[in-house]
Amino acid sequence: MTIKLGVLALAGPENGGTYQYTLSVLQALRHTSSFEITVYGDPQNSDFIGLGYPIRRFAESRRQQVAALTAHRIHIKLPDQFASEDILLAPIYSLALLHTSRPFAFTLHDVQEIYFPQNFSWWQRVWRNQVNSQMLSQARRIICESRQVQIDVTGHFGIPKEHTAVIAAPPLQQFKVRQNDDQIRATRVRLQLPEKFLFYPAQFWIHKNHLRLIEAFREVAIEFPDVNLVLTGKPRPIGHARRRSGAARTSPEYQAVKSAIDKFGLNERVLHLGYVDQDDLQAIYRLATALVMPSLFESVSIPIYEAFQLGTPVAASGVLAIPEQVGDAARLFDPTSVASIKQAILKILGDPEAARLLANRGRERMLMMTPQRFGAQLQALLNQLR
Repeated sequence: MTIKLGVLALAGPENGGTYQYTLSVLQALRHTSSFEITVYGDPQNSDFIGLGYPIRRFAESRRQQVAALTAHRIHIKLPDQFASEDILLAPIYSLALLHTSRPFAFTLHDVQEIYFPQNFSWWQRVWRNQVNSQMLSQARRIICESRQVQIDVTGHFGIPKEHTAVIAAPPLQQFKVRQNDDQIRATRVRLQLPEKFLFYPAQFWIHKNHLRLIEAFREVAIEFPDVNLVLTGKPRPIGHARRRSGAARTSPEYQAVKSAIDKFGLNERVLHLGYVDQDDLQAIYRLATALVMPSLFESVSIPIYEAFQLGTPVAASGVLAIPEQVGDAARLFDPTSVASIKQAILKILGDPEAARLLANRGRERMLMMTPQRFGAQLQALLNQLR
């Protein structure tokens, strides 16, 4: 029997990790059976078009979300936009689901506001709590990408464990074109990449913990004077304010990182590339001595998966879901301790053979995470909604 499955693909390229997760879900669903799949999203999205599913135009503005949440809270039912489907799957929340009679599963990616409320305004904390609590209470199944998120869902929201499922999505195979040595060397020259460097690709949010990394690198640089640090990530502009030069004013977090680099005299040792495209990113991973991931909060770290795919050794925070993600394939450290970050980096730099072992373990973990396996897991979960 064919089951009509609607997939709410609200995330777009600007949503970063949730967009990549959405594409991973859609790719995995190609390895399922007995579903007639319709994507609810942007019909002009080339990634969606390329997957070959029928696409029904669907978007949800913040105004519509507020209206849907308010109506739900005062027990007013809005029109069911998914009445033609049998079951629904949402890789990212949609408040229109609060008004459907169809059973649905959705993925809760993280509850960072509980761990780091200072990173959110009062309104953002209230909004996220309301959205998560209402979605969790209405969903037939909740997908968690790690056991840590499952603990948060059951512990903070009181959701029965049997209503949750821990399913880790494989990363996208975005590095599809294998670059030869000449191409990689050309990228090194064009980007002026040093011979040996540590790599950290991240936006300049507080929880990304750049400042402790810079401080730890200052000490690493003394013991390894031939090693540099390469950062990527586009600095976030502040509002519409502009300097006299016409350049947008950047965030205080980015300015703090720049100030730390200046303070420690590391301008010749730290290179910030800003935004880089996928081809350059692939080459940077291949050239990097190691990826260092000092983030204070991650439900899933995409850069770790990218490093694993390309055989780059990883040193990472031993917090929350990251140990579960990396297993024995990374050197873990305490991200709140400069000394701990430093020691993990030194162990990788000082023992190339151990670093190669970590890289091989990372590749092996990626071989086990396939769209086919993810599809089978989604099939089992969706069958529970019928």
